[in-house]
Amino acid sequence: MPLIENVDYAPSGMYRSAHFNTIMTAMLRKVDTPNMERQRITLKDGDFIDLDTSLQGRKTVAVIVHGLEGDGYRPYMLGMAQALQQVGLDTINVNLRGCSGEVNRLLTTYHSGSTDDLSEILDYVFNQYEYQQLVLVGFSLGGNIVLKYTGDQAGELDSRIKASIGVSVPCDLTSCANSIKETRNFIYMRRFIHNLRAKVKAKKHLLPPDMDYNQLLSAKNFHEFDHWFTAKVHGFKSAEHYWETCSSKPGLDQVVIPTLLLNARDDSFLGDECYPEDIARSHALFYMMAPKYGGHVGFSGDNRDGMLWSEYQVTNFVKEHVLT
Repeated sequence: MPLIENVDYAPSGMYRSAHFNTIMTAMLRKVDTPNMERQRITLKDGDFIDLDTSLQGRKTVAVIVHGLEGDGYRPYMLGMAQALQQVGLDTINVNLRGCSGEVNRLLTTYHSGSTDDLSEILDYVFNQYEYQQLVLVGFSLGGNIVLKYTGDQAGELDSRIKASIGVSVPCDLTSCANSIKETRNFIYMRRFIHNLRAKVKAKKHLLPPDMDYNQLLSAKNFHEFDHWFTAKVHGFKSAEHYWETCSSKPGLDQVVIPTLLLNARDDSFLGDECYPEDIARSHALFYMMAPKYGGHVGFSGDNRDGMLWSEYQVTNFVKEHVLT
């Protein structure tokens, strides 16, 4: 029964506040930048994705995917890479389309269900290198991509992919879209929409005639942006159709490798449907940890062996299920 209920995360002081944990971990955490080499993949549609790699010729590699409007150099990405390197893995930090500091070539961008892009990244890694084992790790939106890929592939998953891990994952996108538009999340929504509008401005010359540029810039929440932009660009009927189609939760009961979901109960981004306890109780390979505290991609205030609590748990999971 891999619902891990006796979670020992006990943050101190202000880190018991979800907003404090979320903001302080994102903005004030200092992580040494590892020695990384940037590699560019040309995708089948002619676009590109940049990878930040730290490769030492080990037999196991972790492919790490960031969250909404993140990149490979965010502190949570660097911290997780360093933690996994400490336990003997090479690491590849993915920069999703348009997130590496350069506008991507096409109107197509990344979204919560961009598993085709992840599939091309994995093909590149397996064709370019001789890794015996690979671990998938994703944060927030990237975690949804990772878990959706794991569930969708199921029995067709490459045998070298040994584990899949998602941290602070909006695995039910509809409930998350409703949660993040609440007043308590105003500052986050404003920041996300500001960044997404900037992406639209950079691609104004690529917009088709039936897409209203001024309407896109007036979007105030995910429903409006996803309905007017994400759904239209990627072939979904509506924002609701996009959320339903791209949520990773429906496929979690299909996973065939050890899979970990680490979602804090106080994560204000996540709806109630993002804690699939029933699946964890009934599925031998789907593990779920849901500590009382942690915020969204936070988990500070209770460090272990020089790692954030979340990094410590992820490395333990990898050691137990991959490196044994």
